[in-house]
Amino acid sequence: MKQLPCTCGAEADVRVVTRRAADGGDEIVYHVVCPVCGQRGPAVAAAGKNEAVAFAEAVAAWNALVARDRPPIGRLR
Repeated sequence: MKQLPCTCGAEADVRVVTRRAADGGDEIVYHVVCPVCGQRGPAVAAAGKNEAVAFAEAVAAWNALVARDRPPIGRLR
């Protein structure tokens, strides 16, 4: 799956972050972050998934976010 550029035009990075879960344990999440404007995609929990699946889900969530914010080219008129 090809990752779309950020709405600012920059190429964003997939990041892996460990954060504190509600139950006090650690949770590993994947998300896409733009290094230029700081826009961040939805977090995808890695629990029960292999790395490739979590990575692909993070990219798909990012692409959906960018597609919502950017109108299709044919509809700018």
